[in-house]
Amino acid sequence: MNKNQRIVAFPSQPAVRCPNCEGDSVTTTLERETFTYGEGSSAAQVTADVPVRTCTICGFQFTDGEAEEARHEAVCRHLKVLTPREIVELRKRYEMSRAQFAELTRLGEASLARWENGLLIQNGANDQLLYLLTLPSNVKLLERRAAPSGRAAVTATTTEPHDRRFRALTNTDTHREQAASFHLTACMAGAN
Repeated sequence: MNKNQRIVAFPSQPAVRCPNCEGDSVTTTLERETFTYGEGSSAAQVTADVPVRTCTICGFQFTDGEAEEARHEAVCRHLKVLTPREIVELRKRYEMSRAQFAELTRLGEASLARWENGLLIQNGANDQLLYLLTLPSNVKLLERRAAPSGRAAVTATTTEPHDRRFRALTNTDTHREQAASFHLTACMAGAN
């Protein structure tokens, strides 16, 4: 074992089986892994502590979904955005289903699911909104805005009389007759 490895136990995890021999005698070590994120001049070296599985029966080493989650979280930390786990914890802190949270924030429920499952990293603007929602007072503001009294205020403004600059057509038949009798006359270029 080198200095970048630590043997760890994951007691809450179900037994891991070796994909090579299907044995159930698998140990886990955390290894520090550095990988490149991005391309070209914007590429960055990102470091993650990744669980590496080793089968004690056949010696096969492999990584799994937990390693992908560790890499994804390392990229989120590099980008300074909330991790999938933090987004789930944020929503659950307010005891909301994904649908309720999406309705309150006006974020797409499918997008929220992708962020929570680590399939996609939210952009900076959406991450800022999520970050602001870590403060309960901001959630209260959104709840107040979404309350029925808030909706009534919006509805009231739409029932006001039409803007006086725009007149409603009252007799459309007259306008149709005028339009039908309108003809453009061809003029010759250069003629006055």
